[in-house]
This record gives sequence, C-alpha cells and structure tokens, in this order.
Amino acid sequence: MTAAAQQRHAEVARRYKAKQANQPPVSMAALRVAELRRLFRDRYGRTLPDDDAGRDDVVVMAHHLARRHAEPRRIRNWIELNAPWMAADEAGEIVRRVVANPIRWRADKLAARLQLTEADRRRLRIRTIGAIDMTKQERQQARRLRQRQRDRARRRAQGKTTRAEYLAAKSVNRTKPWIALKISRATWYRTRETSPSAI
Repeated sequence: MTAAAQQRHAEVARRYKAKQANQPPVSMAALRVAELRRLFRDRYGRTLPDDDAGRDDVVVMAHHLARRHAEPRRIRNWIELNAPWMAADEAGEIVRRVVANPIRWRADKLAARLQLTEADRRRLRIRTIGAIDMTKQERQQARRLRQRQRDRARRRAQGKTTRAEYLAAKSVNRTKPWIALKISRATWYRTRETSPSAI
C-alpha cells in the first residue's frame, strides 16, 4: 500500500472513531424494547394473542416504551399494531397507568414474568433479560466459558501452541534428556530433526 493510501485509510479511521465517540449510548430501555419485539414475534407472529398472556405482554412492553420516554400516543399506536383485538378504552387505561408509574424490571424478574428459558435467550440473542432455568452467576460462568472457547479457537487459527504442547516443551528443558545420553543439547535436538523453538 502506498503512503498516500495509508494516509487516506488513517483519515477514514480517525473520522469513524470521532463519529462513534459523538453518538449517545443506547439506553437499556431501547435494548429491552428491541429484545421484547424479537421475543414476541418469535412466540406469536405479527400479533399478540387475545388472552391473559397477550394482555400481560402488552403491559410489559408498554412499561418499557414508557421508560424510553415514548409519548402516550406512540404506546397506543404500538398496542393498536400488535394487539388490534384490544378495545380502545382498555388500551387507554393501560397507557394511563403505565405512563403515571413506569416499572423498571430486573433481568431475572422480567424473565420470570415472561417465562424465558436460556435456550430461547441464546437463540434470540437476548442479553438484557435473564432466564428462568439459569441464575445470573451460572449465566456469567457460561459466558466466560464460551469466551475461553472462542479465544482458544482464535489462537489455534493463528497457529499458536496449546498449553499441553507448551508444557511438553518445558518438561523437556526440565528433564534434560541429553544429560542421560551424555550428549550436548544441540546434538540431542539435531538427532530429533527439530529445533528447540519448534518444540
């Protein structure tokens, strides 16, 4: 790459970084709303069911929309679109109660309310809601284990040695088999047709 091309790339990277720094962080309520949409779409399709579960899910979503400081009109619009079977006065009462006192749920309490399992949570890429079949600590341990596996796979792809290979090379240096054979270390490695750095 020429020096001019490198300069252009550096300038683009600098502008991109500055643009990212100026963007406001995404709120928890916005993330939750997106995840609830995915969950409801997966469970019910385009519209929520006309039953107690559907009404409960309308209330949950209305609280999260209110936490995003959505206007009452926008919450009513969401209800009309996703629960068209709900009467206007019932929807208006939900909106009035929710806007007056929007609830903030913790991850595990919301998971219990939605009966969200870890399998569905992983499949739908939900990160801000807990799971009914795993505690927070268990989820953290599983996340750390998955990260270790990804790191291990990345290191393998880069051609780095495994811990076992590293320890095997170290054990050769500890046991010093060339001393028992009464030869030099270099001769011992030469007879194995490899170099110390390759082990």
